Amino acid sequence: MGNRSLQHGCADFRHTTRREALKIGAIGLAGLTLPRLLAAADASGAKPRAKSILFYHHYGAPSHIDSFDPKPDAPAEIRGEFGTIGTSAAGFYVSDIMPQIARVCDRLCVVRTMNHKTSNHNPAVYLAITGRTGERDQVQVGATNSDWPHYGAVLAKIAPGPGTLPVSVQVPHRAFDQVYTCPGQTGGMLGAKYDPLIVERDPSQPNFEVAELSLRVDAQRLDDRRRLLASIDGQLRGLESAAAMHSRDQFYERSFSLLGSADAKRAFDLSQESDKLRDRYGRHKSGQSLLLARRLIEAGVTLVTCFSGSNPGDGWDTHSDNFGRMKKTLMPPEDQAFSALIEDMDQRGLLDETLVVWSGEFGRKPQIGQPNPLTNNIGPGGRDHWTSTYSIVLAGAGVKRGCVYSNSDRIGAYPIGTPHTPGDLAATLFWALGLDPATEIHDRLGRPFKIAEGKPMTGIFS
Repeated sequence: MGNRSLQHGCADFRHTTRREALKIGAIGLAGLTLPRLLAAADASGAKPRAKSILFYHHYGAPSHIDSFDPKPDAPAEIRGEFGTIGTSAAGFYVSDIMPQIARVCDRLCVVRTMNHKTSNHNPAVYLAITGRTGERDQVQVGATNSDWPHYGAVLAKIAPGPGTLPVSVQVPHRAFDQVYTCPGQTGGMLGAKYDPLIVERDPSQPNFEVAELSLRVDAQRLDDRRRLLASIDGQLRGLESAAAMHSRDQFYERSFSLLGSADAKRAFDLSQESDKLRDRYGRHKSGQSLLLARRLIEAGVTLVTCFSGSNPGDGWDTHSDNFGRMKKTLMPPEDQAFSALIEDMDQRGLLDETLVVWSGEFGRKPQIGQPNPLTNNIGPGGRDHWTSTYSIVLAGAGVKRGCVYSNSDRIGAYPIGTPHTPGDLAATLFWALGLDPATEIHDRLGRPFKIAEGKPMTGIFS
């Protein structure tokens, strides 16, 4: 059996250089919608065509070897318990616990050479959802108002759009490690005005609703309450700082806007979907969260972040019993839900202009863990954290279909060739939306920052 991890169908741009033909400054961007702010084509001929992004993150970090980068020819202590199956794309193989995803691989592109040096969950999730490395790589890292902003907060800053729906929504919970909320899920240094709307409820529950959208008073009483609030605020302005009052005003305005928005209520109403389609996604948290994410994209939300798993809880941090957990509890709903999402979005035409990203914050160690009386961090049958190489998957918005873009070595330990970073992914996301990664934003002190530090992976686009 030969090494099945073959380069397939993708031009690799890693050894080329790109001079941006058009740089767009921050001045004048506020208030614009998101179309082609970056008009020039890349040297490869690819052009930005995304109108939205669905960022699907797996908290705890799935094993790349046991999902999108199997190693059938590696020794058993690397290869593990799972076999390898072919997919709907020639030369594209995945783990045999992913039969439904295997059927949609003709619409996916896998990058098997992601790499960074951040080995703890919270700072690594921060890196994954912002493209920026935190100051500390340790478990006890929490969110602060000086953090780099979430991708959606950056978009809300430079291209807020005209609608009543938020620019960015996160479902079905906040990411956290133990008691520490992951940084990077808010507007951070840009301010609370740009926070994504985080819906912390399980859409698979029969009583699912978004309380922020539940108008329990009539419109006249709502207007009366708004006027009363304005009157009280007027009396308080002399007692509070202008910045604090401005921030609170922004929260109130967004809340009132959502309460009055029929579009928002409709987007979050899963009962509008047929029972057949809800069953296809799966009546579990993963399935209904992805179905909700698709509805939000369809309604006009620019960026939807969907988290799979949490810690403690049902996350992908498989330090022990990796194979039992992957096979029995983690992958079955994933296999069902993600394959349904790709099929559904493709059939609706949403995949043409939506970039879908499947990610974890790092990978898992190739060597399978053995019992160790000196540590309880890794147990028998587990895989430890591994940052040297791991996989992400992209689809839609012109991404080449059925594509293995880059490969790891024969045991999934290190990239072959130049690695790609979360900074490169950040640049790719903004480029796909028509934004030059060199575009500047300013924090609350007026200091300028580029929205992304990496280079866009334009070679994955056709």
